[in-house]
Amino acid sequence: MKLNFKYFRYKIITIMFFVCGILFGQNPFTGLVLEQLNNDGAFEGTTYRIYAELSEGKLYIVYGDEARPSSIETTGQFFNTGSADFQDQVDTTYFQYNDQLRWDTWLTIGDDYFDGVSTIGELNLSGLSESSWSFGGEENSDASIFRTPDNINCLPNNGRVLLAQITTDGTLSGYLNLRMQNDSGDEFSAEQIPIPSEPAIGCTDESAENYCETCTVDNDTCSGGVEQCLDNDALVSPFGCVAAVAQFGCDMMWGSVTIGEA
Repeated sequence: MKLNFKYFRYKIITIMFFVCGILFGQNPFTGLVLEQLNNDGAFEGTTYRIYAELSEGKLYIVYGDEARPSSIETTGQFFNTGSADFQDQVDTTYFQYNDQLRWDTWLTIGDDYFDGVSTIGELNLSGLSESSWSFGGEENSDASIFRTPDNINCLPNNGRVLLAQITTDGTLSGYLNLRMQNDSGDEFSAEQIPIPSEPAIGCTDESAENYCETCTVDNDTCSGGVEQCLDNDALVSPFGCVAAVAQFGCDMMWGSVTIGEA
């Protein structure tokens, strides 16, 4: 009998990949991403949000240990009113009286002003009012910010889990250690992940006052831009604006408007 070695080699490789997938699972972490918000000049600086991007699963711990500290730093100063270090400590009822509170610097896991995170160890939170927040990196310095994995705020929203809001007049840097699970419940760690210095999410309208040159995803925060005129094909149905102009010109009335107005 003649054996087909190519066939058997293919089957062995396929089985190996299958077994590895079972043993090691799929790491859901894809990276950290920075969003630029529009604080309308409430502070002489920029407000950012830091997210972890996940393809699936959940994120439930931000940690630092003796060998791997976590930190967020700025070349300028963090803006912090001193009223909150975590998102749930921000009293949203005061936004109408003091808009600066809306742009305070704080930490979280998931976007929730009411459900607070848990902590263990020394987090050196006073650094959030200065220019450098860091924990871990020294003997007996293990600490973490965490939620239980069954908390809904551990799940990504549009593929992202919010980790911090930072307002600063400088450039951000630092690195974070994260722990997460994939959909199968396999645990993964992402260690010493650099915080982006340039935002990828923000205002992408070049005419806006808060235009973000590095942003590729728009978050509907643009202000002061040039109003853009868009065709409303529904007003000249069934033709559409381009076809209606070509057929009848701009001045012809179509319903309650001219084709040009549509």
